Amino acid sequence: MKKIILYTVAAISLVFSSCEKPEKLWTLPPVPAGTQTRVFGMGENYENQIYFEFVNQRIEINRHDNWDIAFSTDDRHVVKVNGGKNADFGVARFPYAEFNSFTSLDVKNTNWEFDNPSGQSDSMVFRDWCIQTGTGKYTGKDILYVFDLGEDTLGLKRYVKMKVLNREGGVYHIKWSYLHDTAAKFDVFLNANDDYNYVYYNFTTKSEPLNETMSKNSWDIVFTTYKKWIPDEKGQPYPYVLRGVISNPNKVKVAEVTGVRKYEDIDKEFAMSVAYSTSYEEIGFDWKIWSLTANKYTVDQNKVYVIIDSKGDYYKLKFVDFYDDQGRKGYPKMAWEILK
Repeated sequence: MKKIILYTVAAISLVFSSCEKPEKLWTLPPVPAGTQTRVFGMGENYENQIYFEFVNQRIEINRHDNWDIAFSTDDRHVVKVNGGKNADFGVARFPYAEFNSFTSLDVKNTNWEFDNPSGQSDSMVFRDWCIQTGTGKYTGKDILYVFDLGEDTLGLKRYVKMKVLNREGGVYHIKWSYLHDTAAKFDVFLNANDDYNYVYYNFTTKSEPLNETMSKNSWDIVFTTYKKWIPDEKGQPYPYVLRGVISNPNKVKVAEVTGVRKYEDIDKEFAMSVAYSTSYEEIGFDWKIWSLTANKYTVDQNKVYVIIDSKGDYYKLKFVDFYDDQGRKGYPKMAWEILK
């Protein structure tokens, strides 16, 4: 009896499924042979940052504001700060200031700094934080750093003071506290993992977030938020929070070739002949511009780049749009092609 019921149900299902109309297949828009395209969803509020690996077309997504300070894992002993976390985020330097007695400051008249996204060592807040005192050992100079985390909701926890005490091998040692404290509350040892470019730290959560969601030998570029000095309408430098593309400091190289050769005409021989920039922000943000007449961002599709990825392969790329099919900003569309 059970078998008869099962056969009956199967027969009825077959009848109904055979009566369903096949769904209409949507035709994909034509693209030049060999070119790949993809939309990178940063979100309308740009909350996401997106790591991308060309060879596998793999992406990983996390929040761009999950860290405050980062320490390099290689022998460059670079320290960088997350200037793009919010509009007010900044760091001030106070050489020879005594940690315990430094409990207040004139916020408006303080020189707040942030890193240049190019990655050049002389344009970093922590440009000279240490001296070498032995093999693989670096001792922090007598500089007190004060962070404005830029969030009013933090109250007395908005301002943090910190000193980098030393780096020995793969371990960084820092002490920090809130500005009003008369002694260091937190003594932190950060272990550098060679699989990544940096080890990251967040003062608010007192944690070490895994900001790089791919190993340093995997990802090539990241769509993210950062801050940069740009002349305003009066020609005065203004700290703009920007959304753009930063390249992996580990092996990845980029060159802008706009006006030199059209995207369609770029081949591997050409890509091997150009001079590549040392700036991590060579792609950057200016492939899009704000149009006052259109009241939206427009993409300069004449901007063309060539890139050497972390595997040593050559690619050419350009941007197609900054909006998704629903008209929402924050969804850049990139076209690229491997050069063989």
